[in-house]
Amino acid sequence: MRNVARLKMGYYPLPEAEGVRLRSLLSFVGPASVIDPCVGQGTALYLVTRDAEVRHYGVELDAERARIATLKGIETIQGNAFDAMARPESFSLLYLNPPYESEIGSIANRRMEAVFLEHTYRWLAMEGVLILVIPFERLQHCAGVLSSHFAQLNVFRMTDEASVQYRQIAVFGVRRDVRGAAVESNKRQLLKIGLYGGFPQLPELQPGVCPPYSVPPSGEATLSYRGLPYDFLEDLLPHSGAWKQAAPLLMPHEDIATGRPITPLHGGHVGLLCTAGLLNGVFGQGEDRHIARWRSVKHVTTFVEQDGDAEIIHHRERWANELRLVYADGKTLKLTETPAKKEDVGDGECTPAARAA
Repeated sequence: MRNVARLKMGYYPLPEAEGVRLRSLLSFVGPASVIDPCVGQGTALYLVTRDAEVRHYGVELDAERARIATLKGIETIQGNAFDAMARPESFSLLYLNPPYESEIGSIANRRMEAVFLEHTYRWLAMEGVLILVIPFERLQHCAGVLSSHFAQLNVFRMTDEASVQYRQIAVFGVRRDVRGAAVESNKRQLLKIGLYGGFPQLPELQPGVCPPYSVPPSGEATLSYRGLPYDFLEDLLPHSGAWKQAAPLLMPHEDIATGRPITPLHGGHVGLLCTAGLLNGVFGQGEDRHIARWRSVKHVTTFVEQDGDAEIIHHRERWANELRLVYADGKTLKLTETPAKKEDVGDGECTPAARAA
């Protein structure tokens, strides 16, 4: 997973249009309990159960998103879904859109889509409905559980712009005890779709693409948590002795040099100190008073070389230094090694008076 995705904990909400399409393929025949193990802010779970008489349950790792989901009336546990426990066959509908990620361990790092499915499908009642939203390429990783525990399997291609970007599909199924030849038939169907069908050949997720799946009624469910209280531990961590020993290694402080040099600095010394970031700070007096900040910038030059019918693409990297200046009146300057602009084009730009203040 990319760093940006890690910061969001793999949270990519379902487009509202896709939620409306998913809802069109469901029918509710009575009060039911429904769950989303990666509930986020709860929007997707509400979309797929709109106008239905249901009790909502969810699990969310992020504290703020869990708070928002709770405010929407979803009984939400804030923590790791793998530490959440529910009685088997408690829910009528399982909506699962897990993080698109792999496990991180020494061996057997399986895809999280399959791991989440294996952990949560048991919560679904017999004849209960599964909606699994995953990338098309991950269907084969989930084929084993889907083939052995679900019938009436259908796979649809999602068409929203964001869904197409991640090649998302929606898998519908009804939980049943599948035995013998039916397991192999399901597995061949899914593997054929994943290996040979191709994403563009899948039917689009649209109202009426198949008969609606009937969500059976169910009673109230109980969702409990046996994991650690992450937020509470995070608040206590800075006060622990172990953290005080590890902090200098994990979070080193920025070097700061103060005082006057023993001998006057010549130009080379000043240049080295500047580019090393040791001359950042506030300088000057009156109108010339300013804040200076140096940083290193990587530039990538790309050029193509022809070798017969082939093209060889070269990338050349180099580092340069850049100085940013902010003056008391709000004017900013960026000084680089690039050629100076023409006289009638200013280097600086002034912020509005209100912001400069």
